[in-house]
Amino acid sequence: MNNEHFPNIISKRETPISKWLTLVERNVIFSDKEDIEIYHSVRPYDYVSILAVTSDLRIPLVQQYRPVLEETSLELPGGLIDTDKTPEDTALIELREETGLIASNAECLGVLNPDPGRLDNHFHCFFASNVEIDTTATIESRIKLVWTDFNELREMILDGRFSSCPQISLIAMASLRGFIKELKI
Repeated sequence: MNNEHFPNIISKRETPISKWLTLVERNVIFSDKEDIEIYHSVRPYDYVSILAVTSDLRIPLVQQYRPVLEETSLELPGGLIDTDKTPEDTALIELREETGLIASNAECLGVLNPDPGRLDNHFHCFFASNVEIDTTATIESRIKLVWTDFNELREMILDGRFSSCPQISLIAMASLRGFIKELKI
């Protein structure tokens, strides 16, 4: 066999586990001298998060209990893209539902792979400036809105209070694209 045909996925099987999760099994061959290897991944819905900043440079964070961690977590507003809405629309909806804030639009920072060795989904990263409070919005139950600024967010990242790896990547993307000048990463 010619090496241009490798690696090659021999077969692929998808098993829905729940509404939110699919187990994917791939049988892969890397050369004609090797055996077929089985690789598993899980496919949740794509993620979306948004780094939102008010005109006075305050940043809303969402505090909520995460059963997987068995503790409360601080995160950027976000969620799953589980409808036919665009990633940007989903980010703006999540921002309003989780913080009571609105933005006219969101700048796409990029689309990342949260864990390319195990997860079969994407993470859509957004930034919105000059967000405003929507006085008619009701924040989702079980969520507490926590306000911070760039300096405190930096400290939260460094001391582990803010530890979501994909969301730290989103903040790095915002910094690399020039949206954050106050935060020294």
